[in-house]
Amino acid sequence: MTVHLLKTQKTDPTAWQVSKTIKPHQRGAIKLARAHGENLLCVRYRENTEGTERLTTVELVIDRVVIQKREDPIVLFKIRPEEHQLRRLAQSKGATYHGKNGMWRLKRSEVIRMGMKARIAVTRDQFYQEHVHP
Repeated sequence: MTVHLLKTQKTDPTAWQVSKTIKPHQRGAIKLARAHGENLLCVRYRENTEGTERLTTVELVIDRVVIQKREDPIVLFKIRPEEHQLRRLAQSKGATYHGKNGMWRLKRSEVIRMGMKARIAVTRDQFYQEHVHP
């Protein structure tokens, strides 16, 4: 019996293209499902760019935790009166204008998505926390 060893050049693993993805209960994955149990999510077959070699990979669950999402605070930010297009964009995201302080109010994540992080106003408490301590 002759065994042929593959003499491959090391290639970037991201260059291997996924040719097939199968679920644990499907044919071709049952043996791996028995070996890995409930932690097996899927089996993937990957081929190199020339199509001369195939890798079999598995995706396993190694940890499961409950995500505790932080609140998305409402922040104040500045838009100049002449910035009409920016004002319309902010309004389309749900921003409201408060004439008392000349600032706009919106969720922090939306302000950042609009590219206006530098325009977010700092509260007095934040100002003193950042500048009072040496």
